[in-house]
Amino acid sequence: MIKTRNIQYKGFLLFMAVYFSLITAAGQSPSLKGIVSNERGSVNDFCLFSGDQLADIIVDNKDNKTVRLVAGLFCDDIERVTGLRPEMKDNIYSASRNCVIIGSIEESRIIKRLIRENKISAGEIKGRWESCLVQVVDHPSGNIEKALVIAGSDRRGTAYGIFEISTQMGVSPWYYFADVPVKGKSEIYVRKGISVLGSPSVRYRGIFINDEMWGIRPWAMYTHYPEEGKGLGPETYARIFELLLRLKANTLWPAMHQQTKPFNLYDINKIVADKYGIVMGSSHIEPMLRNNIAGAEWDREYPGEPWDYVNNRDHIYEYWEKRVRINGEYENIYTLGKRGKDDEAGSDITVPVLEKIFDDQRKILKKYVNRDITKVPQVLIPYTEVLDLYNKGLKVPDDVIICWPDDNFGNIRQLPDIKEQERSGGSGVYYHFQWLNGATTAYPWLYTTPLALTWFEMKKAYDHNVRELWIVNVGDIKPAEVGIEHFMQMAWDITKFEENNPEAFIKEWAERDFGHEYSSEIAEVLGKHLELGYARRPENMVLFDGRKKELKWDWFSIRNYNDEAQKRIDNYSELIKKVDCIYESMPENLKDAFFQMLVYNVKGAALHNLKVLYAQKSNEYGKESRASALKYAALAQDAENEINDLIHHYNKELVTVGAKWDRMASLPGPWGGQWHQWDMPPVSTYSGEGEPRMNLSLEGGDSEALPGFSVFNSDKRYIDLYNAGNGVVYWKTEDLDEWIELSETSGRIYDEKRIWVTVDWEKAPKGIDVEGNINFRWRSSIDDEWRSYENLSESDQSAYRDGSLSNRGSNSIIKVKCLLFNPAKPDVRDVKGFVESNGYISIEAENYSKKVDSNNAGWSVIKGLGRTGNSVTALPVKISAIESVDEIVKNSPSLEYEIYTFIEGRAEVDLNCIPSYPINKAYGLRIAIAIDNEKPQIVSMEKKGDVMSNM
Repeated sequence: MIKTRNIQYKGFLLFMAVYFSLITAAGQSPSLKGIVSNERGSVNDFCLFSGDQLADIIVDNKDNKTVRLVAGLFCDDIERVTGLRPEMKDNIYSASRNCVIIGSIEESRIIKRLIRENKISAGEIKGRWESCLVQVVDHPSGNIEKALVIAGSDRRGTAYGIFEISTQMGVSPWYYFADVPVKGKSEIYVRKGISVLGSPSVRYRGIFINDEMWGIRPWAMYTHYPEEGKGLGPETYARIFELLLRLKANTLWPAMHQQTKPFNLYDINKIVADKYGIVMGSSHIEPMLRNNIAGAEWDREYPGEPWDYVNNRDHIYEYWEKRVRINGEYENIYTLGKRGKDDEAGSDITVPVLEKIFDDQRKILKKYVNRDITKVPQVLIPYTEVLDLYNKGLKVPDDVIICWPDDNFGNIRQLPDIKEQERSGGSGVYYHFQWLNGATTAYPWLYTTPLALTWFEMKKAYDHNVRELWIVNVGDIKPAEVGIEHFMQMAWDITKFEENNPEAFIKEWAERDFGHEYSSEIAEVLGKHLELGYARRPENMVLFDGRKKELKWDWFSIRNYNDEAQKRIDNYSELIKKVDCIYESMPENLKDAFFQMLVYNVKGAALHNLKVLYAQKSNEYGKESRASALKYAALAQDAENEINDLIHHYNKELVTVGAKWDRMASLPGPWGGQWHQWDMPPVSTYSGEGEPRMNLSLEGGDSEALPGFSVFNSDKRYIDLYNAGNGVVYWKTEDLDEWIELSETSGRIYDEKRIWVTVDWEKAPKGIDVEGNINFRWRSSIDDEWRSYENLSESDQSAYRDGSLSNRGSNSIIKVKCLLFNPAKPDVRDVKGFVESNGYISIEAENYSKKVDSNNAGWSVIKGLGRTGNSVTALPVKISAIESVDEIVKNSPSLEYEIYTFIEGRAEVDLNCIPSYPINKAYGLRIAIAIDNEKPQIVSMEKKGDVMSNM
């Protein structure tokens, strides 16, 4: 019996974990986009540079040191763009007729005077966090005809306004860290008018430099401090702080891994941070700005003593107090709580102990930072086991930021409920673009986190009032440049990201740094790279099973889905061609930046995939005694060699900067006893033995029959003909049914040949169990007469085809069955929707037949997120859940998928879902599924146990 069925998905989840959120905006955060031009648009525009005319830079020498420092960097930027360096002066009386006046409204006497005289209106930025006014002013004083005033509400607001002008002039935030060339200009104008930048959407925005042992640490050490051992000193951090300001970030958790010299053991580091206006914090295992990891500060100051607050409270208290006494005068966010020394649970930690620790830490902060503890930025990061303690009732002081962690893979584990959103301390997120652990689920090498995932998770967080602190673990900074900028742009101005559009972001970024002519191609390449990487990160292509003590690498089938592994090989091979083509077409001055931010990521991921997938083919084909097994082993080795060449080029042979980044690029590791990410999977050395002989390998793995063909689907299947011996095999098909079409019907094989099989449905017989046969006849010979056949051209094989050549040597016929499903009824033209084939129906979630929205929620496609294709989710995520089945049927937004089946009975529905979490304790993670008009079944998708047990 044939039945038509509609599947209705109602509820919270399909292919993408679905949440509801209310989109709200807090605070203005407009940009200054478009105020800088290469030509004068109006006589009232401000001329920063034209010909030999260059405006002076005016900064009050009593203004904040951050403002004065950034003003100097602005002079550097102008010189990079124009070739001329402006004079920086400290008063307006000695200025030229055109000048740029820079200052904060808090500390600049010049800016205060302009406000008093009503030359500028600072009302829009006064009292606002990190805001900036940019205004062209006529006759600000007697000797100045026109001035560009950049006035910040505070030191960082001023810096952000300055660097926004720099970016629009043509100085990329990545001019140093990725060698993006500066675009020279013959004229620079700033549009007449008043523009306001800020306040930011998120108060504290920053990065965590982590797992730095194989990248930025060795680079920094050998570049700046070869004599001081393993660490990141003030020169390195000055570059990082400048980058953060150019990206409108303000916070840093410094590098802290084992054997890295702690940040605060360089006495000048904290001073440099303050000079750049950067807020210093520390990670979840570094309370009170103290690096406690093995061999770091605790072991140096209290060698051999237990890191145990129950039994060694006085010394730990003293240890924390010493740091705050020294660093308390600077701008910091203080991490509260306590874990083990080495990113592990503390054996001494219980809810009562942790609450006592909070009290003690806050006493220290009151003593050395501010008696009003609510004025001291503090944060608790409930990472791993601490989140469990929090959910068991841990009391966190109301004025402390709770920084909610993700699961190390970009999926936020928990967000604040309504009551938690009302806390005065607010909330933050600790996010990951890379992760290192002792097992092989780490991904510390390349950037592969989809922009769409970051958008979905961070937008969801913002909509749940998570607006105090966004920190992302970026590893070595490089090669995660694109992801970092995307993250920081969201944190600065969430209003630009109300909708998910990763392609638009990439195009805008690429156009700024590489030019309009490359932006579309770059967006295509990067989008495909992130899609393939999300299906499986390159670092996780080889995993070590610690229980079985064996490697696992066969994640993609070589037997099914038209050779899934080969499809991935083809996709990555095409990506290599495309990214190489873009690179070769670029002028020399763009190549280094493009290599660092795109080529290294794309080709690194591609080559590692090729290495593993070719090795997989070699191993499997060797078991079949394919003569091609050794060829694939060689291809795997070639890919590994190319990875080494790629790393060498990054470190030693960049086109314009040479070895500037020496030691930055590497294959991270080893780390821990189970680290085998870069191992070559076992390969076969089989290359054929004995007389030539042909065997077959069929798609699907059956020895006699191909998977069935259905008239309702565009099926194609493959047959691999392969040589198990040495020499050449000649083959042809015989008595082929007219409705069976082959990509080739005769030829010769040295190692293997893939034949594609399709059906001519106009000629195919009707029936539901039609069987056809493909007969392959093959012959081989080892005498000279057959050997000479190798020299015949492919088009001149008549001697073989008419049988005039000797039949000496082996010969045989191999039969393959083709099973056909071609019923007389229904007519193909009458069947709609997704049709069953071989007992399965497979649908990409975005390809629904009908979408039904409710009054306050609806389904949306999330572009750029999914194993293949896109995902779907119901938005907004902050709407209340529907509990009863009847209410779900009536009022829940739904997606319908029209399907057509030929088999009656029970069906198993498998859903591929993004590994998300319930928003918080008030929510579940559920989906309701119904076939036809059945009562919906509600399925909970919530994970049980810890993160690692669910992997």
